[in-house]
Amino acid sequence: MIRLAPMTEEQYEAFAEISARDQMEGHVREGRWKTEEAEANMAKLTAQFLPEGQSTANHFFYAIEEEDTGALAGGLWYMLAEGEGTRHFFVVDIQIYEAYRRRGYGTQAFLAMEDQARDMGVTTIALHLFADNHPARAMYRKLGYAGTDTSMAKQIG
Repeated sequence: MIRLAPMTEEQYEAFAEISARDQMEGHVREGRWKTEEAEANMAKLTAQFLPEGQSTANHFFYAIEEEDTGALAGGLWYMLAEGEGTRHFFVVDIQIYEAYRRRGYGTQAFLAMEDQARDMGVTTIALHLFADNHPARAMYRKLGYAGTDTSMAKQIG
């Protein structure tokens, strides 16, 4: 079993570094960004979405900890958005660290987040994942998440 605990500053810094690296690699892999532009693009996105870093309003950063040992198994970042009379979460990133994968911790973290969402009057949770992330896609489907749109691209040069 896991618990979600607010990230410490140190946990946030490590999580943010991994998250940024994974985002850059994903955008390059899918042909959206060139390798040499990835760091600058990521810096722009970070400045836009997290002007106050971990303290940015309506962004939530949780450490995923093993309940019995307290070991840090990963992290979860989502944001609250409101519009047209609805409140929804957008999952920006979830990381389950290598040694803790295939134990159901991602599923447990999502279920805990869904409980928080209900408590906050959130009606929908959305997310983006890279097309080649098959393990995450399987987990999201198992949890009842469904595709809402699909982007496609073809590299021709």
